[in-house]
Amino acid sequence: MNNTIAFIFASASEKNPAKTLADYDKQIGSYDTHFLCSKEKEKILKKDVDLDFTLLDDYDVVCPVGAEALKYVCGLTGITKYNGVFIEKRYIPVIHPKLTVFKPQYEDDIKKAFSMIEKVKKGVVDSEKFEKYHKIIDTQAEFAPYLKKLQESEKIVVDIETTSLSPRKGAVLGIALSTKSHEGIYVTAEVAEIFIEELAEIFREKICIFHNSKFDMSFLKYEFGFEFPRFEDTMLLHYCLEEAVGTHGLKPLALRFTDLGDYEKELDDYKKTFARKNKIKLEDFNYGMLPVDILAPYACKDADGTFQLYDKFYPLVSENEKFSVLYEEILKPATIALAELENNGGPISIDHASDLQSNYEIDIEECINEISMDDAVKRFERIHEKTFNPNSTMQLREVFFNILKLRSTKKTATGAQSTDKEVLAELDHPLSDAILDLREKTKLSNTYIRNILEGLDKDHRLRSSFNVHGTTSGRLSSSGTLNYQNIPRDNKDIKKLFRAREGFQIVQCDLKTAEVYYAAALSNDAFLQRAFIENLDFHSYVAKQMFNLSCEVSDVKKYYANERQYAKAITFGIMYQAGPAKIAETVNKDAAEGEEITKAQSSQFINKYFREAKSLKRFIDDSNKQIENHAFIYSHFGRKRRLPESKSPNKGVASHAIRSGVNFLVQSVASDINLLGVIDLIEWIEEAGYQDEILPFTVVHDSIVSEVREDLIDTYVENAKTCIQRDRGLSIPNCPIKVDFEVGPSWGELSDY
Repeated sequence: MNNTIAFIFASASEKNPAKTLADYDKQIGSYDTHFLCSKEKEKILKKDVDLDFTLLDDYDVVCPVGAEALKYVCGLTGITKYNGVFIEKRYIPVIHPKLTVFKPQYEDDIKKAFSMIEKVKKGVVDSEKFEKYHKIIDTQAEFAPYLKKLQESEKIVVDIETTSLSPRKGAVLGIALSTKSHEGIYVTAEVAEIFIEELAEIFREKICIFHNSKFDMSFLKYEFGFEFPRFEDTMLLHYCLEEAVGTHGLKPLALRFTDLGDYEKELDDYKKTFARKNKIKLEDFNYGMLPVDILAPYACKDADGTFQLYDKFYPLVSENEKFSVLYEEILKPATIALAELENNGGPISIDHASDLQSNYEIDIEECINEISMDDAVKRFERIHEKTFNPNSTMQLREVFFNILKLRSTKKTATGAQSTDKEVLAELDHPLSDAILDLREKTKLSNTYIRNILEGLDKDHRLRSSFNVHGTTSGRLSSSGTLNYQNIPRDNKDIKKLFRAREGFQIVQCDLKTAEVYYAAALSNDAFLQRAFIENLDFHSYVAKQMFNLSCEVSDVKKYYANERQYAKAITFGIMYQAGPAKIAETVNKDAAEGEEITKAQSSQFINKYFREAKSLKRFIDDSNKQIENHAFIYSHFGRKRRLPESKSPNKGVASHAIRSGVNFLVQSVASDINLLGVIDLIEWIEEAGYQDEILPFTVVHDSIVSEVREDLIDTYVENAKTCIQRDRGLSIPNCPIKVDFEVGPSWGELSDY
């Protein structure tokens, strides 16, 4: 040992470690390097590790480089989670610098890790330098003095621990509170109930800070009746600052931005041990199984960490005008509106769901029988002396490509013949059709019908979650009992289960051609806008122009259906910058035999399109340049899409990032307009006192679906239209976006209103 710092690489395949670290190591001075495995290995297993770990004992700082080094040196997984984190006063993991070739966004993270190494080496970082006040309060006498502190504070962090993710299926165990960084107390639910009136007044008057406010506020409102008129949310603040999916959890953020370290580890270890001893699955574990002396310190640190994050994030968001508008005018109001949607839940007919489940079970059995009677399957079973398993990829390959001698049109990443949905459809064989049918029925039965029946609340309504932070584009995502965004469009069976009560109807409203409309508005393109101003079917209008059709626009769908479909594919291909070959491929999927277009024809169509839509071309080009030059772009509503991959030396990676950035400009605006409509709609329902008569229960992309009392449908449609079409500073002059409405007894049986 010659130095105080050691970097640990996975194996000797790393030919020149110093060169790998050269762009980052300027500030830390000299260091040593070691390998877990002295042999050259692309991937190492435990048996390959031959490093003498006692060599590391004399180093002040040990830096595992990459996921494998982190796993074997620290016993941890998640290199991006632990990158630059000071673990147990000695380890600082570092993302492998080679990853920046494909993910340039890791560049800053690696620099931060080296900055931490430098601070530790200089003695600047001391994990014990803050005196922390964390306390468990489980008696009335203990809480009374702290209550006064809450009453005198301007801001309070509120964080709850529960036995479930749903208020109707679980209970609040306790409330963690904090009035400043490095403080956290845990109050048991029993003590909180004693002071319920005092806490209700405090929560009404103070600024309450949450991490994932929708969850905590919904639970506390349902169980205690608490309201939070003035709230902040560190998860949403971070989403403004860094939109990448999966980065907004409290624990990863606390690791990156607070001095609390990996405080979840002890609790995780306890959970695993408890589950193993009591022979339960980890997913069946809930915090009610934790003793209070394990749960409370963890909860206190949640509250402490949330306050530290607020102190860091809030100034950054409030100082940026775009972020501030996004946070205050969209994300926070959306949190309140979506909580109401979740509370409403969708009305489910148990009888219809049970009948559908029985029918699918019969269909699945018939599919299995049909498959077992196939001659190729029988031959397989004779050869291998075992029952054919239609879920086995290996057995499917054997039957289709060896026994039936059919040809696979695609290979997997490992070079094997693919048997995915697309390949089976192209095989066009009775056996492949039966297997596809089996897959679909099994998925619908297990993923949807079973989850719906098992997830229903006592009032026969299905409640799931909607997330404003779940996508980089700003579109809503859905999670929980049912992912509303993933319900199959072409299969009405599942939607028919959402059936209105007697005296009510299901009403769906849709933004009409939303993405094209907002592309026309954003680009101020006269050619595109004309279709909307003259109330023409957009794709028929484009088809008439592109293919010089002799009929009126209104007759294109009737006489030139193929050309209209081509025009639709070309429009979306152009908006999302697909090349001539990709657009031709998309067009030809739906083209009749002999009517396909060539790549050259596709190129001609693109050129002709842009001769008409000059402003759209300018908008796309200007947006591309912004992304190429700065690696980010802002949406109309202040969302920032960071695109570090646009700087990648890999041209394919860079061009994909640039294209996705322009897609984002249009998709995020369409989504935000719909979301703002939902916010205003929920406010109108509350002001009108219709909470029991009009119940919006889901938002799917550009649609809002509600259960509405029959005599209020006209009133609902009129006001929903007003809310959605409200001018948000982005519309075609004197031509608001069109909103279509459908009404029916169930979500799957809708007719035009």
